[in-house]
Amino acid sequence: MLLFRAILLTLFVSLPAHASVIALEDSVFELSVDVKTLLLKYYHVQADEGNTQRIAELLQKREEVARDQARLTAQLDQRYSAYRQNIGEHWTSFDALLDQNINEIRESNYPELQVVTLMREAQRGMLSELERLSDAILSDNETHISQFEDWQRTQKNLMLTVVERYIERAASSMGAPLTIDEVDIGVLCKQFDRGIEELTGKLAAPEARTILNKIRSQWLFIETAATNDEARLVPFLVMRYTDTILGRIDQLETFI
Repeated sequence: MLLFRAILLTLFVSLPAHASVIALEDSVFELSVDVKTLLLKYYHVQADEGNTQRIAELLQKREEVARDQARLTAQLDQRYSAYRQNIGEHWTSFDALLDQNINEIRESNYPELQVVTLMREAQRGMLSELERLSDAILSDNETHISQFEDWQRTQKNLMLTVVERYIERAASSMGAPLTIDEVDIGVLCKQFDRGIEELTGKLAAPEARTILNKIRSQWLFIETAATNDEARLVPFLVMRYTDTILGRIDQLETFI
Protein backbone atom coordinates (compact mmCIF):
# COMPACT_ATOMS: atom_id res chain seq x y z
CA MET A 1 0.00 0.00 0.00
CA LEU A 2 2.80 2.40 0.87
CA LEU A 3 4.57 1.53 -2.38
CA PHE A 4 1.38 2.21 -4.34
CA ARG A 5 1.00 5.61 -2.67
CA ALA A 6 4.61 6.44 -3.42
CA ILE A 7 4.11 5.61 -7.08
CA LEU A 8 0.99 7.78 -7.25
CA LEU A 9 2.76 10.65 -5.52
CA THR A 10 5.68 10.41 -7.94
CA LEU A 11 3.26 10.38 -10.86
CA PHE A 12 1.33 13.44 -9.74
CA VAL A 13 4.53 15.37 -9.01
CA SER A 14 6.14 14.46 -12.32
CA LEU A 15 3.14 15.35 -14.50
CA PRO A 16 3.30 19.13 -13.85
CA ALA A 17 7.08 19.03 -14.29
CA HIS A 18 6.71 17.20 -17.60
CA ALA A 19 4.09 19.70 -18.77
CA SER A 20 6.42 22.55 -17.84
CA VAL A 21 9.27 21.03 -19.85
CA ILE A 22 7.04 20.51 -22.89
CA ALA A 23 5.74 24.08 -22.62
CA LEU A 24 9.28 25.46 -22.45
CA GLU A 25 10.47 23.43 -25.43
CA ASP A 26 7.36 24.41 -27.38
CA SER A 27 8.18 28.07 -26.70
CA VAL A 28 11.60 27.47 -28.23
CA PHE A 29 10.09 26.10 -31.42
CA GLU A 30 7.45 28.82 -31.66
CA LEU A 31 10.16 31.46 -31.29
CA SER A 32 11.99 29.89 -34.23
CA VAL A 33 8.79 30.07 -36.30
CA ASP A 34 8.34 33.73 -35.35
CA VAL A 35 11.95 34.57 -36.23
CA LYS A 36 11.50 32.93 -39.64
CA THR A 37 8.24 34.80 -40.17
CA LEU A 38 9.87 38.07 -39.18
CA LEU A 39 12.44 37.69 -41.95
CA LEU A 40 9.66 36.93 -44.42
CA LYS A 41 7.86 40.12 -43.40
CA TYR A 42 11.08 42.05 -43.92
CA TYR A 43 11.40 40.63 -47.44
CA HIS A 44 7.79 41.63 -48.03
CA VAL A 45 8.67 45.22 -47.10
CA GLN A 46 11.62 45.10 -49.48
CA ALA A 47 9.48 43.64 -52.27
CA ASP A 48 6.84 46.33 -51.73
CA GLU A 49 9.50 49.07 -51.81
CA GLY A 50 8.82 50.52 -48.40
CA ASN A 51 5.04 50.41 -48.29
CA THR A 52 4.24 52.11 -44.98
CA GLN A 53 1.59 49.56 -44.01
CA ARG A 54 4.04 46.69 -44.60
CA ILE A 55 6.63 48.50 -42.49
CA ALA A 56 4.12 48.97 -39.66
CA GLU A 57 3.28 45.24 -39.77
CA LEU A 58 6.98 44.38 -39.71
CA LEU A 59 7.66 46.61 -36.73
CA GLN A 60 4.71 45.14 -34.84
CA LYS A 61 5.99 41.62 -35.52
CA ARG A 62 9.47 42.63 -34.38
CA GLU A 63 8.06 43.86 -31.05
CA GLU A 64 6.24 40.55 -30.56
CA VAL A 65 9.36 38.51 -31.30
CA ALA A 66 11.48 40.68 -29.00
CA ARG A 67 9.03 40.09 -26.14
CA ASP A 68 8.93 36.34 -26.81
CA GLN A 69 12.72 36.16 -26.97
CA ALA A 70 13.08 38.01 -23.67
CA ARG A 71 10.40 35.85 -22.03
CA LEU A 72 12.04 32.62 -23.19
CA THR A 73 15.55 33.50 -22.09
CA ALA A 74 14.21 34.59 -18.69
CA GLN A 75 12.77 31.08 -18.22
CA LEU A 76 16.06 29.29 -18.90
CA ASP A 77 17.89 28.11 -15.79
CA GLN A 78 21.64 27.90 -15.26
CA ARG A 79 21.94 24.68 -17.26
CA TYR A 80 21.13 26.65 -20.39
CA SER A 81 23.09 29.82 -19.67
CA ALA A 82 25.29 29.38 -22.75
CA TYR A 83 22.22 29.04 -24.98
CA ARG A 84 20.67 32.08 -23.32
CA GLN A 85 23.75 34.17 -24.04
CA ASN A 86 24.17 32.97 -27.62
CA ILE A 87 20.49 33.44 -28.47
CA GLY A 88 20.60 36.95 -27.02
CA GLU A 89 23.70 37.86 -29.01
CA HIS A 90 22.26 36.54 -32.27
CA TRP A 91 18.99 38.38 -31.66
CA THR A 92 20.78 41.66 -30.88
CA SER A 93 22.78 41.38 -34.09
CA PHE A 94 19.79 40.38 -36.20
CA ASP A 95 17.62 43.15 -34.74
CA ALA A 96 20.26 45.84 -35.30
CA LEU A 97 20.78 44.79 -38.93
CA LEU A 98 17.03 44.60 -39.45
CA ASP A 99 16.72 48.17 -38.19
CA GLN A 100 19.50 49.28 -40.52
CA ASN A 101 17.80 47.67 -43.51
CA ILE A 102 14.43 49.20 -42.63
CA ASN A 103 16.03 52.65 -42.51
CA GLU A 104 17.71 52.06 -45.86
CA ILE A 105 14.37 51.13 -47.42
CA ARG A 106 12.73 54.22 -45.94
CA GLU A 107 15.44 56.45 -47.40
CA SER A 108 16.15 54.85 -50.76
CA ASN A 109 13.58 52.04 -51.22
CA TYR A 110 16.34 49.45 -51.42
CA PRO A 111 18.97 48.29 -48.87
CA GLU A 112 22.55 47.18 -49.42
CA LEU A 113 22.69 43.51 -50.34
CA GLN A 114 25.66 42.90 -48.03
CA VAL A 115 23.72 44.16 -45.01
CA VAL A 116 20.78 41.95 -45.93
CA THR A 117 23.16 38.98 -46.17
CA LEU A 118 24.62 39.74 -42.73
CA MET A 119 21.11 40.02 -41.28
CA ARG A 120 20.13 36.66 -42.71
CA GLU A 121 23.32 35.08 -41.33
CA ALA A 122 22.50 36.41 -37.85
CA GLN A 123 19.00 34.99 -38.18
CA ARG A 124 20.39 31.60 -39.24
CA GLY A 125 22.72 31.63 -36.25
CA MET A 126 19.81 32.27 -33.89
CA LEU A 127 17.74 29.51 -35.48
CA SER A 128 20.60 27.02 -35.13
CA GLU A 129 21.01 27.93 -31.46
CA LEU A 130 17.28 27.53 -30.85
CA GLU A 131 17.35 24.10 -32.49
CA ARG A 132 20.25 23.01 -30.28
CA LEU A 133 18.45 24.33 -27.21
CA SER A 134 15.32 22.39 -28.12
CA ASP A 135 17.33 19.17 -28.47
CA ALA A 136 19.06 19.81 -25.14
CA ILE A 137 15.79 20.40 -23.25
CA LEU A 138 14.24 17.21 -24.60
CA SER A 139 17.39 15.17 -23.97
CA ASP A 140 18.03 16.49 -20.46
CA ASN A 141 14.47 15.72 -19.41
CA GLU A 142 14.24 12.41 -21.29
CA THR A 143 11.08 13.41 -23.10
CA HIS A 144 9.93 13.88 -26.67
CA ILE A 145 7.29 15.65 -28.71
CA SER A 146 4.17 13.82 -29.88
CA GLN A 147 3.70 12.41 -33.37
CA PHE A 148 1.22 15.16 -34.20
CA GLU A 149 3.54 17.89 -32.91
CA ASP A 150 6.24 16.47 -35.14
CA TRP A 151 3.80 16.66 -38.07
CA GLN A 152 2.90 20.26 -37.21
CA ARG A 153 6.51 21.34 -37.04
CA THR A 154 7.50 19.58 -40.23
CA GLN A 155 4.64 21.19 -42.16
CA LYS A 156 5.38 24.64 -40.79
CA ASN A 157 9.08 24.40 -41.58
CA LEU A 158 8.46 23.09 -45.09
CA MET A 159 6.03 25.90 -45.89
CA LEU A 160 8.23 28.61 -44.38
CA THR A 161 11.24 27.43 -46.40
CA VAL A 162 9.22 27.45 -49.62
CA VAL A 163 7.75 30.88 -48.89
CA GLU A 164 11.16 32.27 -47.94
CA ARG A 165 12.58 31.38 -51.36
CA TYR A 166 9.52 32.81 -53.07
CA ILE A 167 9.51 36.06 -51.11
CA GLU A 168 13.28 36.42 -51.56
CA ARG A 169 12.71 36.30 -55.29
CA ALA A 170 10.02 38.96 -55.00
CA ALA A 171 12.37 41.13 -52.93
CA SER A 172 15.35 40.79 -55.27
CA SER A 173 15.96 43.30 -58.03
CA MET A 174 17.38 40.40 -60.06
CA GLY A 175 14.27 38.27 -59.61
CA ALA A 176 16.19 35.43 -57.97
CA PRO A 177 16.46 34.15 -54.39
CA LEU A 178 19.13 35.86 -52.30
CA THR A 179 20.11 32.65 -50.49
CA ILE A 180 22.95 30.74 -52.11
CA ASP A 181 22.43 27.29 -50.57
CA GLU A 182 20.62 24.82 -52.81
CA VAL A 183 16.98 24.08 -52.04
CA ASP A 184 14.71 22.16 -54.40
CA ILE A 185 11.37 23.92 -54.03
CA GLY A 186 9.57 21.22 -55.96
CA VAL A 187 10.77 18.52 -53.57
CA LEU A 188 9.73 20.55 -50.51
CA CYS A 189 6.28 21.15 -51.99
CA LYS A 190 5.78 17.43 -52.59
CA GLN A 191 6.79 16.72 -48.99
CA PHE A 192 4.22 19.24 -47.75
CA ASP A 193 1.59 17.66 -50.01
CA ARG A 194 2.36 14.21 -48.59
CA GLY A 195 2.02 15.56 -45.07
CA ILE A 196 -1.46 16.86 -45.83
CA GLU A 197 -2.50 13.55 -47.37
CA GLU A 198 -1.12 11.57 -44.43
CA LEU A 199 -3.24 13.53 -41.97
CA THR A 200 -6.40 13.44 -44.08
CA GLY A 201 -7.17 9.83 -43.22
CA LYS A 202 -6.64 10.42 -39.51
CA LEU A 203 -9.20 13.19 -39.08
CA ALA A 204 -12.75 12.04 -38.40
CA ALA A 205 -14.36 15.31 -37.30
CA PRO A 206 -16.02 17.28 -40.15
CA GLU A 207 -14.67 20.52 -38.65
CA ALA A 208 -11.12 19.19 -38.84
CA ARG A 209 -11.56 18.13 -42.45
CA THR A 210 -12.90 21.60 -43.25
CA ILE A 211 -9.79 23.21 -41.74
CA LEU A 212 -7.53 20.82 -43.63
CA ASN A 213 -9.31 21.54 -46.91
CA LYS A 214 -8.83 25.27 -46.35
CA ILE A 215 -5.13 24.66 -45.70
CA ARG A 216 -4.91 22.59 -48.88
CA SER A 217 -6.64 25.28 -50.95
CA GLN A 218 -4.41 28.12 -49.76
CA TRP A 219 -1.30 25.96 -49.96
CA LEU A 220 -2.10 25.14 -53.61
CA PHE A 221 -1.95 28.86 -54.36
CA ILE A 222 1.43 29.19 -52.59
CA GLU A 223 2.80 26.07 -54.28
CA THR A 224 1.73 27.24 -57.72
CA ALA A 225 3.28 30.67 -57.19
CA ALA A 226 6.52 29.30 -55.74
CA THR A 227 7.17 26.68 -58.42
CA ASN A 228 6.43 28.84 -61.47
CA ASP A 229 9.26 31.29 -62.10
CA GLU A 230 7.32 32.87 -64.94
CA ALA A 231 4.20 33.65 -62.91
CA ARG A 232 3.44 37.15 -61.70
CA LEU A 233 4.81 37.73 -58.20
CA VAL A 234 2.08 38.18 -55.60
CA PRO A 235 3.88 38.51 -52.24
CA PHE A 236 0.90 40.06 -50.45
CA LEU A 237 -1.35 37.05 -51.02
CA VAL A 238 1.42 34.53 -50.35
CA MET A 239 2.25 36.18 -47.03
CA ARG A 240 -1.41 36.45 -46.02
CA TYR A 241 -2.00 32.78 -46.79
CA THR A 242 1.18 31.82 -44.94
CA ASP A 243 -0.02 33.52 -41.75
CA THR A 244 -3.44 31.89 -42.10
CA ILE A 245 -2.06 28.38 -42.69
CA LEU A 246 0.20 28.63 -39.65
CA GLY A 247 -2.83 29.39 -37.51
CA ARG A 248 -4.93 26.62 -39.04
CA ILE A 249 -2.21 24.03 -38.52
CA ASP A 250 -2.39 24.88 -34.82
CA GLN A 251 -6.21 24.64 -34.85
CA LEU A 252 -6.02 21.00 -35.93
CA GLU A 253 -4.54 20.06 -32.55
CA THR A 254 -8.03 20.33 -31.05
CA PHE A 255 -9.14 17.31 -33.08
CA ILE A 256 -6.18 15.00 -32.46
